[in-house]
Formats: sequence, structure tokens, C-alpha cells
Amino acid sequence: MRLREWFRPPRHVLTIFLSVALLSGGALGWLGWLLLEQDNAVESQRRREQLDEGADRAVAVMQRELARLAARLGAQGVGIVDDVSVVSLSAKGIAAQPPLLYYPEAADLPEAPVGTFTEAERMEFTVSDPAPVIGIYEKLTASPDAAVPAGSWTRLARIYRKQRDAGKAERAYDRLAQIPDVAVEGLPASLIAREGRANLFSESRRTSDLQREAAAFQEDLQAGRWQLTKQQYEFYSSEAANWLGKASAADRDALARAEAFLWLWNNRPVWVEDSQRTVASALVLVRHAGKQEWHAAVAGPRYLDWLCRQAVRSMGVRWTLADLEGRTILGGDPPARDDVVRMAAATGLPWTLHVFPSGGAGGSTSRRRLLLWVFAVLAAVLSAGTYFILRAISRELRVARLQSDFVAAVSHEFRSPLSSLSQISEMLARDRFPSEEHRRRSYGVLERETERLRRLVEGLLDFGRFEAGAALYRFEAIEANAFLRELVAEFQARVAQEGFVVELSAPSRPLQLRADREALSRAIWNLLDNAVKYSPECRTVWVDVACEGERISIVVRDRGLGIPLHEQREIFERFVRGTESKTRRIKGTGIGLAMVRHIVAAHGGEIRLASEPGHGSQFTMVLHALGGDS
Repeated sequence: MRLREWFRPPRHVLTIFLSVALLSGGALGWLGWLLLEQDNAVESQRRREQLDEGADRAVAVMQRELARLAARLGAQGVGIVDDVSVVSLSAKGIAAQPPLLYYPEAADLPEAPVGTFTEAERMEFTVSDPAPVIGIYEKLTASPDAAVPAGSWTRLARIYRKQRDAGKAERAYDRLAQIPDVAVEGLPASLIAREGRANLFSESRRTSDLQREAAAFQEDLQAGRWQLTKQQYEFYSSEAANWLGKASAADRDALARAEAFLWLWNNRPVWVEDSQRTVASALVLVRHAGKQEWHAAVAGPRYLDWLCRQAVRSMGVRWTLADLEGRTILGGDPPARDDVVRMAAATGLPWTLHVFPSGGAGGSTSRRRLLLWVFAVLAAVLSAGTYFILRAISRELRVARLQSDFVAAVSHEFRSPLSSLSQISEMLARDRFPSEEHRRRSYGVLERETERLRRLVEGLLDFGRFEAGAALYRFEAIEANAFLRELVAEFQARVAQEGFVVELSAPSRPLQLRADREALSRAIWNLLDNAVKYSPECRTVWVDVACEGERISIVVRDRGLGIPLHEQREIFERFVRGTESKTRRIKGTGIGLAMVRHIVAAHGGEIRLASEPGHGSQFTMVLHALGGDS
């Protein structure tokens, strides 16, 4: 039975619509999910094909570039590619261009013959007067063998520093620096001159000269000016850094090339054939030129980065190089999936290449975004349509319920006076009154109930005209105080038997307003009638009149039941009655306040409500005074 009632109009419309809306929404979501899944699958396949193609092209570019590098190395090219050092090893020793930071062995430079300075050094450390020793060293500076003057100037600078003669010591180091390609006690003469000048400036507290000399010393070390061992390079680099007061910022690429060549030197017995290999983050490519001679190209991370960028240029992908042991050489760690791998064993390259998407899906993202927008718009339209239709149906259901309540209320309102009229009419027709006094009282009851029915019928008819917009207003000038005194007196006479008192408070001066007398009377009467009906305990109703500029306020207030806040927003709607009125079975049709709102609006005014449950209500009609804006 309940299910059958649910499908009766208008509920069956709501049920059918909700079912259709839910099915449509579910179908739309399912279709969107299928399309997105299909788009993801297609895009994944397309991206995989692009990555495969990009990886093959990258391998081809790398193979071509390394073959070109090996060919130029075989031709003993010098400076063949930026950031690549060409190292030659032969019976003459090691030669590198551009130079490395350090080498497995120091340079084998010519030195002064053994014993050249033996006698002079013995005198330097045993004789208290250095003048004879200085004379010997100065004579040796004229030797045609460049290594002998280099050793002499080194020792003269040492003596002058002991004598704290900074000027002569500096000039000695300057002369020493001018002698190229010779060694003094195993170190290049120019390096000894640089270090000696820096020590001299440090001892003399010549800070600016020390900073300049230390910066030049560090620059020479990082440029690979001297062929030093790793230990020598690190020692002199730390000295320069101490003088400068900051750590040495050596080129990581140059360090990688130097380390790679050290590895190559330590493993040179393995290089029996031409080959290539990655060492740490550098590439070593070897080509034999003879039984005792071979050449190597040592490329650092910058070259590898350039090579990879050339290989994957304009492909919109990222890359990673890994050595034969699987350690990452260059590039970030590859993702766990969505990457394409080309193994070193298959490509002949000295590394494994990983190619994976750069993170942007390009056209796929645009297409997926467009698809999502389409489904979002469809979902929004469906949701909005569902909301407004449900709202309309809910309103119709609410109106239907209110109309049902209205019919029940009106029927009850009619039943009471009709019952009285029917009973009295029957008694009059059958002459059942015991006396003439009772008969006269019955005439009064007939008059009151007839007036009550008349007011009720006129109220319903007027409300119908207001709702249809067919009400005609006859505006005229009205003196508000006299009008209200007359209206209040009439209402007081009607409710006096019930014990109610209506108190009127109005200013002494006349207040003129332009209004329809009958319509305004009905509006105020409805407010007074409501105040009486909803004041079961306090039997006083107050009517206050005030003038504020060009506006006249008519206030009807009581100390009755009051209206909850959530009901105040709807109390002026047609057929709406408060919860308390239904609970207490207070008579009413639910159209009184709706008529008040219509009438006040037709007069160009406004109706205000201030109420608190248990403390009564206050209705304020604000109207234009005569002569104000209308």
C-alpha cells in the first residue's frame, strides 16, 4: 500500500526522474571511465613506440659521434672536441692537450748536474757571513745551462728571505719565473717561483699582493700548467686555498678527466686492443699507435652531457647513462617503469642508455584535459538540471501539502460558524427558545457568526484577487491617527468578550498618508487578529504609531508565543502556518500574513518582523507619509 501511494502523482514523477537521473549519471561516468582508459592505453602504446624510436636514434647518434672521436684520435688530433683531453703516451713521456689537473708521474724536466751547488750549500749553512755564498750563486746564474741559473736563483731567494731582504728575494723569484722547462729539486722552476713569492708576501704581511699571487697560483694549478702528481696538486691547491681564505673550487669535469686517466694508467696492461670504457663519470677511449705508443681521449661529464643532448635533441625525452656495473654515470635515476633500455652489450657503447618520458604528455594531456572538460560540463549540466527539477518538484509537493492544510483549515473555519447558524436556525424555526431573552441573544450570535463568515469569505476572495494580481486599490488621503483609533475601537469591541485589550499609542500631531482605506484596514486587522490568537496568556496587544522623516511606522506587538527564527523566513508565504499553531490547534488559514505582505507592497512600503519564542512578536508596517516619495 505504501509503495502504491509513493507512485501516486506527484511523487511518481519524482521517483521516475530520480531513477532516470541516476541511470544517466552512472552511464555518463562509466562511459567517461572507458574513454579515459582507452585513451591511456593508446597514449601508453604511442609513447612506448616514440621512446623506442628515440632510443634507437640516440644510440645511432652516439655510435657515430664516438666513431668520429676515435677516427680523429687516430689522426692524433689535438683539441678535437671541447672538454675532451687527448693524452699521448710514448717513450718521450706523457703529453695531454688540454692539460690534466694531475698525472700519474711528475714531468721529467732537466735539472742542474749533481754536485753543482754542494760547496756553496756547505758554506751557506756553516759560514756566518753570507756574502761569499751570494757571490758564488751570482756567478752560477750566468751559466749557459738553464737548470743551473734556476737552482742559483732559488738558493739566492732563500738567503735573501733569511736576511729579511724582501726586495732582493722578490727579484730573485722573478728571475726564476722567467726560466722555462727546468726543474729544481724535482719541481718546475716556475711553480717554485709562484710558491716562493706567495710565502714572501705572507711573511711580509703584504695582504693584497698575497691575494693576487695566490689567485694566480690557484689559476695556474687549475689550468694544468705543471705536470704534477695527484699528491703534489692537492698539496699546492690546499696552500693556495689557505692563502685565499677559501676552499679551492676545482672544475669537476677536469677532476673527472684526471681521475679517469689515473685509472687508465694503473690498468694499462689490460689495454691490448683499441677499446672504450666509462670510468666513474668520464669516458676513456684508447687507440694504439704502435707497440710502445698509444693515444687516449678522456672525456668528462660535460662531453657526455653534450653527447646525450645531441642524441635526444627535439625528442621531448629524458635520459640516464649507467656503467657496466649498473651505476648511474649521468642523468637522474630512471623511473621504475615507462623507460626504454639499450644495453651496452647490444649497442657496443661503453654504457647502458635509459630513455624515459620527460614528464609532459603533450597532445595526450591536452586531449585528456579536453575530454575531462567535456564530461565535467555534461556532469555539471546534468547536476544543475537535476537540482532545479528536484527543487521544482519539492516546491510542488510543499505547495500541495500547504494547500491540503489550507483546505482543512478553511473547512474547520467554516464548520464552526455554520454549526452555530444551523443550530440557532433550527431552534428558531421550531420555536424552542424558552424565553424572549434567549431569542434576542440568539439573534446576536447569528449576527456575529454571519459577520465572521462574511469576513472569512471576503478574505478568501481578496486573497484570490491579490494572488492573481487583479486587486484594485483606491488610494486616498487618510489621517493615520483617526483611522487607527476607529479601527482599534472596532477590533476592541469584537475581542472584548474574550478579555483582550488593545492599547493605541500615537503622536498628538496629525499624520497623513495615502492609502486604500479598506485594504489597509484588512492588513492591520489581520495583524491584530494574529496577535490575539497567539497570545493565550497575555491579554494585551499594543499598537504604536511613529513618524520618522517621510515614513510612518505602524507597530503591532504582543507578548504571545513568538515565532522561531527558522520559521520567520517563510511566515509571509501563502498557506504557511507556524509549528506552534498546529500543535496548539489554533484556528487560521495561513493567508493572513501573505495578504499583509501583498497590501504593504502595493502601498510601496515594507513589513518587518522581530520575534523571539516565548517573548512575543512585533510586526512593523513602514509606509510613505503623504507628500513623501511614492
